[in-house]
Amino acid sequence: MTDQLTDSNAELEEPFRLLVENSNDILTIREADGRVRYTNPSFYRLLGYKREEIIGSTCFELLHPEDRDTVLMALDELLKKPGARDSVQCRARHAEGFWMTFEIVASNLLDHPEVRGLVVNGRHIDERAKQEAEKDELIAELKETLAGLNTLEGILCVCASCKKIQTEGGGWQQIEAYVRERAPVEFSHGMCPECVQLWFPGGPKR
Repeated sequence: MTDQLTDSNAELEEPFRLLVENSNDILTIREADGRVRYTNPSFYRLLGYKREEIIGSTCFELLHPEDRDTVLMALDELLKKPGARDSVQCRARHAEGFWMTFEIVASNLLDHPEVRGLVVNGRHIDERAKQEAEKDELIAELKETLAGLNTLEGILCVCASCKKIQTEGGGWQQIEAYVRERAPVEFSHGMCPECVQLWFPGGPKR
């Protein structure tokens, strides 16, 4: 019976090993003091370091100075709660010197009999962050453009006779069309009291 259980566990371990080693995400297992016991190949592929540079170190020096305190505080809180899970976003330095942004999810499995460590998963999010930044920039540009279209300012040259407005290109345009193209308004037509008296001195005919 024991041999059957051992064979079954081995059959389960192999697919998990392949899954971890071929994942696009970084996976590390750390000791309670933060030192790295294991990393999957994605760590070296994404960040460019060699195995001997990482195993046994904390890698805290790879964290961006602005993010380091946040990560260390989160780690300290995680260590106080066996079985707890937390996430944080931070930047890590590539071996060539540039910064990469990761979304980190860590689980305290120090009490787990088969793990006995902190399991840390890191997902590279630079591309997503770049896309979000580009989207925000586009929205800001559109808002600025719309604000410009919806605002009339400066001096308008108006014909003293027909009341047409001279456009930026030098042509002349009816005031209704000119304003409608530059502001979210529509026109309705009526007659002021002075014009009613001018055109219908005896009152409009019914």
